[in-house]
Order: sequence, then C-alpha cells, then structure tokens
Amino acid sequence: MLRCALFVVLGSARIVALAQTQTATVYDASKYILVDARLLRGSVGYTTFGISNVDTLPDRLGQGVDLRIEARLISGFKDNTEGFVIADAFFLDLTLGRLSSEPLTYYNDPESRFCTVMTTGYSFLAGYSTERFGILGGKEILATVAMVGGTDLPGPSLLTTTAPWMARLEFRPAFSEEFRIMLTGWDNFNDAKRTNGFRVDIPILPKKRFFLTYTFTHATDQVSYATFDNDQYAPGTFSQHMIGLRFGPIY
Repeated sequence: MLRCALFVVLGSARIVALAQTQTATVYDASKYILVDARLLRGSVGYTTFGISNVDTLPDRLGQGVDLRIEARLISGFKDNTEGFVIADAFFLDLTLGRLSSEPLTYYNDPESRFCTVMTTGYSFLAGYSTERFGILGGKEILATVAMVGGTDLPGPSLLTTTAPWMARLEFRPAFSEEFRIMLTGWDNFNDAKRTNGFRVDIPILPKKRFFLTYTFTHATDQVSYATFDNDQYAPGTFSQHMIGLRFGPIY
C-alpha cells in the first residue's frame, strides 16, 4: 500500500512539473493560405469516353469517374447579381477509368486497361444578366491529354493546347437568383486541331447551388495508337460524355 501511494505521489509530481514547463504554441495565420469555399465550384459524375476515327483501326473506349474543381478568380470578388456579370475560373478536370473495349495486343503484349483524361486551363465569361435571362461570352484556354488503354491523344506532344471561344445562355424559371438553367458551348473553329463541346446545367434545389449536369467534349489531334510502332501517328478524334452533379455559384 505504501509503495502504491509513493507511485501516485511521484506520478502526480511529474505531471505537475511537465504542465509547468509546457508553453502554448501560437500560429501566425498570415503565414498560411486560407481558401474560402465560396470561391470554389465543380462537378462529379459518371463518364464514357473514347478515341476513334484513327485510320481503319478499332475504337478505343473507356468509362470511369470524372471530377472537376474550379477556383473562381475575378468573379469571386465581384458582386454578380443583375446587370454586368463575370464568370471566370482556373480549373482542373480529371477522369480516371478503365478500358471497356477489348484490349489490343502489340508484339504479344496486351495494352493496359488503365485510362485517364486530364484537362486544365482558365475560362473567362462576361455578359449581362436580368431577373429571368442572361447571356455571356468569352474565351477559354485549354490543355488536354487523353490516354485510353495504350492509345494517346495527342501522340507527338505532351498536351493538346487550344483556345476556344465560349458562349452561355441562362434562363431562371422561378425561385432564387441562381436557380437557372444554363447552356454553355465552346469551339475553336480550327479543323486541324479542333476543340468543341457543350454543357447543360439544370438546377435541382431552389435555394441550394446544386445542378444536374451533362457535358459533351470533342477534340481532334494526332494520335499514338496502341499497335503503332514508336513515332508513328495518325489523325484521330477524342470524345467524352459526362453526367453528374454540379455544385457552387454560377458566377
């Protein structure tokens, strides 16, 4: 009993001593980057994609999950209500998936089933918004790479870089200011290296910034095909469909 009491006394004394020697750590918030969630928007959804029209070779097809994150810049600090509005963002769109078509064999070596698509860049839209309608136009700078199994677009370079023109139409049927059906389209009007597509966003909650979204993307460039020898390329087409949930402010 005496030994137990002694252990208790010594343990308590040690805890008190440690408590007296500890100092509080003060963090300087100015040394950290704080991100306001209101500056972000994006989408997540199911996607199918593929590279096709490469000579007479079979299409390479895949499916997977698409995640897009946008960081608002100018529009995040502007009061966008009625009148002149701006919608801009830096963005990263990443798809991870699996080859759904039959793998090809190159010198008895089957192609990988792993697929990925990445697009990054900056978009800027400006226009006029009223209580019911809105129309915006602008420009987008894109850098894209698609790897569907063993087939890559672009083939001879790391990324396909384009700068399509953009336009967006809005219609608010009811409810809050941002409860708007939006149709966005883009095209760079360059047949040698074409990038075009469209997105439809349909609001699903009156006072929440959630939308059902569908996106179609189309691009053409030189392709490195799964059964080509090294440094052999041919024109090809990349296309992608995505349906999912979009979130965040519309401007």
